[in-house]
Amino acid sequence: MCKTKEAPTGDAHIRFVNAVVGSPSQDVYINNVLVSSGKIPYGAYTSYITYQAGISQIVFVDGITHISQASEDYGSDIGDYATFYFYGNMQGGLSAGGIKDNMTPPATGKARVRFINLDYNLTNAMVMTVVGGSNLFTSLQFSTASTYYEVDPGTKFQASATGVTTSPVMDFNLQAGKIYTIWLSGASATEIYGNAILQN
Repeated sequence: MCKTKEAPTGDAHIRFVNAVVGSPSQDVYINNVLVSSGKIPYGAYTSYITYQAGISQIVFVDGITHISQASEDYGSDIGDYATFYFYGNMQGGLSAGGIKDNMTPPATGKARVRFINLDYNLTNAMVMTVVGGSNLFTSLQFSTASTYYEVDPGTKFQASATGVTTSPVMDFNLQAGKIYTIWLSGASATEIYGNAILQN
């Protein structure tokens, strides 16, 4: 008789971000097991945790009322790194979703950075400009991520979009050899703020 081959098992790595302006702190469950090390307030993120790769149900839960806010079934491969976001959607509700993190080191003397548009109040696509330089991209739609860009250490950025009047320069003191994700949000359709996460 032939033995049935079992699917390989192994670890993946994931972390969590609260990107909903004004939201209460969140707890996170994977397959009904609490995994967040303390409540996650708006703008905060956890360290990577290790869990079993495969398809898992991930749920953000209000840390005060303990009511589920948003959930998503997420599939990961062995060895993956990913960041999972709790964010508002354009229908006035709450969503959750993950994106893989590319951990390939940047070229010597460079930093790597990508951008994610989570500004659910803004219906217009974003433009991202290097301060003192050119545009990195000109049409980043809501809930999408840019590619990774290699930039000089200390590079500053400024986002813009039609109707936006408040968009401070983003200066995160980028360091050579480091990888960053910058997610973008705002409390209204007239503002864009950047939030940086270090990947490595």
